Amino acid sequence: MMRSKVLKYLILLALALLIVAISSFWFSGASFKESDVVLELEGPTQISSGDEVVYKLKYENKTRSTLYDLNFVFFYPEGSTIVTNNGVKEDQIEDFSIEKLSPGESGEKEFPAFLVGERGSIKIAKMVLSFRAGDLRSSFEKTTSFSTTIISTPISLTLAAPPSVVPGADLQYILDYRNESNDDISDLIVELNYPDGFSPKIFEPSPNVGNNSWFIQSLRKGEGGRILINGSLDGPEGESKVVSAKLRHKVGGTYVDYQKVFSATIISNPILGLSLFVNDAVDYTAALGDKLTYGIKYKNNSNISLSNLNLEVRLEGEMFDLSKLDTKGGFYDDTSNTITWNSSTVPEFLNFISNSAGQVSFSVFIKSSFSSSVPGASSDKFIKVSARLSTPNIPAGIETGSAAVSSGIITKIGTQPTLNQLSYYNDPDFRSSGPMPPRVGEESFFTIHWQLTNPGNDMENVKITAKLPTGATWDNETRTTENQPAPSFNSNLSEVIWNLGRLPYGTGIIAGKYEASFRIKIKPSVGQAGSSALLLENIQFSGIDSFTRQSIVINKPNVTTDSSVDRPREGTVQ
Repeated sequence: MMRSKVLKYLILLALALLIVAISSFWFSGASFKESDVVLELEGPTQISSGDEVVYKLKYENKTRSTLYDLNFVFFYPEGSTIVTNNGVKEDQIEDFSIEKLSPGESGEKEFPAFLVGERGSIKIAKMVLSFRAGDLRSSFEKTTSFSTTIISTPISLTLAAPPSVVPGADLQYILDYRNESNDDISDLIVELNYPDGFSPKIFEPSPNVGNNSWFIQSLRKGEGGRILINGSLDGPEGESKVVSAKLRHKVGGTYVDYQKVFSATIISNPILGLSLFVNDAVDYTAALGDKLTYGIKYKNNSNISLSNLNLEVRLEGEMFDLSKLDTKGGFYDDTSNTITWNSSTVPEFLNFISNSAGQVSFSVFIKSSFSSSVPGASSDKFIKVSARLSTPNIPAGIETGSAAVSSGIITKIGTQPTLNQLSYYNDPDFRSSGPMPPRVGEESFFTIHWQLTNPGNDMENVKITAKLPTGATWDNETRTTENQPAPSFNSNLSEVIWNLGRLPYGTGIIAGKYEASFRIKIKPSVGQAGSSALLLENIQFSGIDSFTRQSIVINKPNVTTDSSVDRPREGTVQ
């Protein structure tokens, strides 16, 4: 009996010791884990250039230790405009401190800013937190970031400047702007920042303030304008002169940056002349899949001979299909995308006599589709070819270390949307009605589908028109994709019209395709027996490329009762 009690007490004692050991291990174990310090940034993933963005910081102490001396440093994305009660904040960094953060305690803070950039550019905000934990002597640091993609630019801004001029020569800057949003925009300012050495002379229109600021009171959707500045540019040979333009928008009494563009001009050596053209034009607009033939004209403007000339041409842009490059005798270096001609390929470069001129050429194709992860992004919209003609052998009497001239040409890439046209007898939505094949004197119904995709630039003034031939009748039943206008029928002209207005870039590629369907009926006559009946004719897509301002027209073949997808070649009238 006594032995049994002792055994019982020993077992209870062992259990108690075990509980104490487990509790000691648990409560004396590590009370701080860095991963339990929560640091998060939230915000919009996609915006339009010039939009206001609000980044929200969330932090929380999920550890069992008190955190001390917390210092938060927020880095705004590049190109941010931060508006405060005191105006625009120049510093792109904002910080704040918290003395301590107890276990379970949390907080939030917002950081508003306006973001500006090209379509497709990614803006990254970053937060860095440093702190101490409990009695630990070492300090800790955590970092988090958030990315926002600019998917559209409400106002397009294009700044053109000549690629090169001789010192002191006259030149012209051209600034084009256009409201590509769906809303009217007011209270805008255009500001130009001229390079050193530029002397403005003539303006069209005249500036409102000084020689570089223009007020735009209102800019309706689809509306645009142009500013011309004529002047002269001087500087040392080889120097790059950068002109920039900034569009500012009034927000709550403060003007914030809305869009920025830059262009550069090289001060060239007047001894040599160099000019470029593509497909016999200096302002050619390319299309996907186009063949481009570049010509480079060169001239010795001096009264002396120059020897051992070297011509280098660089291809810039992702839309060149370099697998189809024909250098026509030039040497191509695929590491630098450069074509070179020297005296071994152009004999006159060995001794280029006074006032002589010549020309070389090459050809290359544009890719058949946009290569950017964001179709139609600004880097895809144009390509550039830069050329430099030089010689290291400087004759006596020329006070320069080299004789060189540079030039370049930028080619815009236009949109080529796709119109897909389908005809159904037994349509999935409207079903079938009437005989098929059609019979003389009896009504048969058909459904026409128009599908649009647009891999390139935004388009405006977009519409599709078609004629109903004699014997075909509008049935007034339509269906479209969400938020799209329905096709209409003009009985006076016997014309079907689908008036879209705007066709965004990426339609059918990164967003859903646009589709409209409508029903028509026919009642064949005796004269149509033995042949297919015409359903739709003179089908045409039309619109304007909002980037190149080029008119786009696509004609489609007529639709007959033989064209049905579900009953092909069964449309002969009985």
